[in-house]
Amino acid sequence: MSIEAILRGTPIWVWFLLAYLLSRGFKAMQGGTAPLGKLAIVPAVFTAWGLLHLVKEPAAGWNTGLAWVVGAALGIGTGVLLARRSGLTVDRVQKTVTLPGSIVPLALILLTFASKFWLGVELAITHAGTDALYVVLDGLVSGLVAGIFAGRFLVYCLAFRPASATAESMGKRI
Repeated sequence: MSIEAILRGTPIWVWFLLAYLLSRGFKAMQGGTAPLGKLAIVPAVFTAWGLLHLVKEPAAGWNTGLAWVVGAALGIGTGVLLARRSGLTVDRVQKTVTLPGSIVPLALILLTFASKFWLGVELAITHAGTDALYVVLDGLVSGLVAGIFAGRFLVYCLAFRPASATAESMGKRI
């Protein structure tokens, strides 16, 4: 199948999702201050995207769900490490998080989109859905990415706890 056919066969919502995610990634490169609720959007999108695939993919079984959970657990640990090193600050009164500019979110978004797109194409054109390995791999990737963004968001949430509780739970002051 040609690249043109793949691009034409891609549902329009995928391109809108890519545009939105890229806008968030480019914005993260600039740094800035945002309310905690707004920072929940990207983790929610990636979690929903992964879980939707688990529910809608006919070849997804318990092993795909397990791969998603394992990926999410690994991703949460990775996300926590990334966020703890980010130099974030919080304003408990305004309920905002200030993050320095970073290419990490954009890189994660691009890697995730490319891998999910490739896996989606493989599942669609080669009928790889009959090959459980592709489906399980997709579950693992989805869980890993959702976990990374969720782990980062977890650190943002924990930063709103009183300073002594945060220092005890995180091992150092954020």
